[in-house]
Amino acid sequence: MALRGLLVVEDVDARGNAPGGAAPAALEHVANRPIAHHVVDAMRAAGVEELVVACPSQHAREIGESLQHCGFGSGSRLRYVMQPAPLHLGDALALAAPILDGEPCIVHLANGLVDEPLSPFVGRLSDTPDLVLMVHQSPLGDRLSLATQRMLHLAELDPARGAGLGVAGAWLFGPGALPRLQGAEWRAGEELDLTSVGAQLQAGGGNVQVQLVCAWRSFAGDAPDLLELNRMALDRLETDARRPQSDGNRIEGRVQVAASALVRSSVIIGPTVIGPDARIVDAYIGPYTAIGAGACVEGAEIERSIIAAGASVMHVGGRMEGSVVGRDSRIFRDFSLPRALRVRGGDGTEVAFF
Repeated sequence: MALRGLLVVEDVDARGNAPGGAAPAALEHVANRPIAHHVVDAMRAAGVEELVVACPSQHAREIGESLQHCGFGSGSRLRYVMQPAPLHLGDALALAAPILDGEPCIVHLANGLVDEPLSPFVGRLSDTPDLVLMVHQSPLGDRLSLATQRMLHLAELDPARGAGLGVAGAWLFGPGALPRLQGAEWRAGEELDLTSVGAQLQAGGGNVQVQLVCAWRSFAGDAPDLLELNRMALDRLETDARRPQSDGNRIEGRVQVAASALVRSSVIIGPTVIGPDARIVDAYIGPYTAIGAGACVEGAEIERSIIAAGASVMHVGGRMEGSVVGRDSRIFRDFSLPRALRVRGGDGTEVAFF
């Protein structure tokens, strides 16, 4: 049976608003590509050849334009189902079930990543489970209740950490499981409780397997989550055979530099990605940093950060760490008199001085 994928783009924009916000959080860039692209890569690596994308209709065009660069061909290999916002997980499953047609399926939220390959979990389908539910060590506000943990026997997975587990945003349905679940287990417009689905399957004699994953992280507007997703994506980076001409540079580790980027008199430590037309001069770019297309870094030290497309960081006078610089933003040191801090920040801007 063919393994299919369902990519779910929920109604959360890059500021955590829902529904009807700006660009969906799934299109925010980490490692210089939208989060959703990294999700598609993970699903393809696990064997998915046909992908169904569920998204709110008002974002269908931008989602489609973005995903056409993910390597799936036109026609039956990449299909869309949509409805006006709000679109919840239950809506996505109900819309996609006729297309998935009872085939085994990976379901994955488009704004998050599992910090390990999906292939071993797909291998569990050989044991014919109806549901492979992935759980992870979760923040306090996102943990499963003790009753649910007992129902799913989570303490058996990791007795030392069982009390802190929550459901990840990726899971698998076995052959024939979705048609059996249609109807009672989810209602249009409501959030789907996967643990209830698991309990329903178990009550009907179904086979539910629970697997512990190293980590799950999703983005809904918080910079620390975006930086952690950037780390996950960069950990999968392959070394670029192309290296800039010496030009006074020192480059170590897994580093990808676009052919049109200029790198001069700089130290670049991987994993790091530098986008097309970026300009890096007299700079130190440390590990887990993504420099976007057309960005400029001059006379600065940056580590574990995201510098988005078109942004510039110039002679800031200290090392930047754990920072997110938005598209077309400018961060620079002003030497004019009188000396003072001059800050311009738009909605949602966060500035910290140390």
